[in-house]
Amino acid sequence: MLKNFLKQRLGVIVIFIAVLVGYVLLTDVFHVLNSFLFHSITTVPSRFKEYLPQLLEGLKSSMKLLVIAYSMALVFGISLGSLIGLSRKIRKNVVPYINAFSAIPVTLLTPYAINLFPSFWVASVFIIFLGCFWIILGSTITAVLTIDRRYLENAATLEIPASHRLFRIVLPAAAPAILTGCQIALKLAFMLLAVAEMFGATSGMGYFIQYYSDFGRFDVVAVGFIFMAIVLVLLMYVFDLIKNRILHWTINN
Repeated sequence: MLKNFLKQRLGVIVIFIAVLVGYVLLTDVFHVLNSFLFHSITTVPSRFKEYLPQLLEGLKSSMKLLVIAYSMALVFGISLGSLIGLSRKIRKNVVPYINAFSAIPVTLLTPYAINLFPSFWVASVFIIFLGCFWIILGSTITAVLTIDRRYLENAATLEIPASHRLFRIVLPAAAPAILTGCQIALKLAFMLLAVAEMFGATSGMGYFIQYYSDFGRFDVVAVGFIFMAIVLVLLMYVFDLIKNRILHWTINN
């Protein structure tokens, strides 16, 4: 089993080793990179062991923030996207506003969120939610809009109720494109999480990185980056498993 896994992931392993060797050559061998910013790879294991309890505590705080914001974006994005995608009249009147507001970088709204909401935590949830919401909303509208018209025509001919049509025909047909948007939104959520935790937070992965960066502890910052990358890789792996489970019927899956 292990042999098969290594064989399937050979490319990933080779790239990882190449990056690791390249970093060692640039830091420990040729000293090309600034030693203040880029520490030796040999310091990472000891720093990981030292700061792991703090990182795990930050992970709990970050996941609470991420799960709430991302779940809200999923519910509202897919619900409204399906409604707008199915109605030409609503789409004609609403899409121009969606295009206009979604073009505003979410991070620029941070000062407004801090002043409008009762706490930094709620403001952070709003920032992450909004960034994910626009992506999921847009991908859902496009997905619903571009499904094969014959599905809807056959459903109308058979007089299938609207609720059954939505959950049995529209969403399954649009699922591949919707889930692609959800996957992109999850990656963005991680970036926004780091930004959101840099203001007003007292814990979290983004806070951890910002805190030690302010003190010039870039060896610890590197540990925070690596830990965050590992968490994201694991989350994306779980998301892929769920996605494959949902789309088990697709030809190219």
